[in-house]
Amino acid sequence: MRLKFPKLIPREERFFDMFTELAGLAVEAATELTKLVNDIENASRLARTIKDIEHRADDITHGIIDNLNRSFVTPIERGDIHAMACALDEVIDYIEVAGHKISLYELDGVRQEVVVIAELILASTKTVEKAVRSLRRFPDVKPHLLEINRLEEEADHICRNALANLLNNETDAVTIIKWKEIIEILEGATDRCEDVANIVDGVIVKNA
Repeated sequence: MRLKFPKLIPREERFFDMFTELAGLAVEAATELTKLVNDIENASRLARTIKDIEHRADDITHGIIDNLNRSFVTPIERGDIHAMACALDEVIDYIEVAGHKISLYELDGVRQEVVVIAELILASTKTVEKAVRSLRRFPDVKPHLLEINRLEEEADHICRNALANLLNNETDAVTIIKWKEIIEILEGATDRCEDVANIVDGVIVKNA
């Protein structure tokens, strides 16, 4: 006797929507960070706004993991869904920590390199959002991935120069420690954007 099976088991396409929502929150957080570095007097308030965004991102990330555990069939590999959710969440985590540190340390003004890096983070998150939105249409993704990598390399170059300028020109040890930590966290945010790009690239290779 021939057994009959359903022709198609519905896949949980909602994961793409949740990824897009997470990527959008990364843009929101990066936008607030650029405001913060350009308005240091209101750093505390803006840092709290970023923290609220980070909490919303955590809720979505938990929702993705919960849906993953409940889903029988997924649109892409389960490991890629988990990795994508965590990578996007980490982008926002790094932005939140950077804002918190700048606010916490009550610095006198902001170094110009930090303003530039914050702008690169914003550009990176916007491109990440485009890449994530394009996941359903693989041919549209590649240019976004290349741009994320380019932005990461530019941010890396500026961070190296910023650290060199800091160590060569700043005499106060405490100030050096504070800014070094902040710059390295900001660099980490662009690195996490590149992590997202690498995961997307892997998804393309597996599903092309």
